[in-house]
Amino acid sequence: MDGSENKDVTGQDKPDKTGSADSTAKKAGSRIQKLKAEFNRIIWPDKNTVVKETTAVVVVTVILGAIIALLDLIIKTGLDKILQIG
Repeated sequence: MDGSENKDVTGQDKPDKTGSADSTAKKAGSRIQKLKAEFNRIIWPDKNTVVKETTAVVVVTVILGAIIALLDLIIKTGLDKILQIG
């Protein structure tokens, strides 16, 4: 660093402690406007897409749950047989 920078250790500008409440309100208003503009850019899925994707998630979840339960039963039965022999 050459010493002419007005930054702290994290690389951020130091906050201006002489700022007024009015400038803070303007910054907040600007942030809200930017947030609204960002929300307007979002392309929300239609109802049909949401229903299809939700159905797919539920079906895959049920199938994976059944596979895990089946594997658990097979492993448990196998271990029981091994422990009875020994």
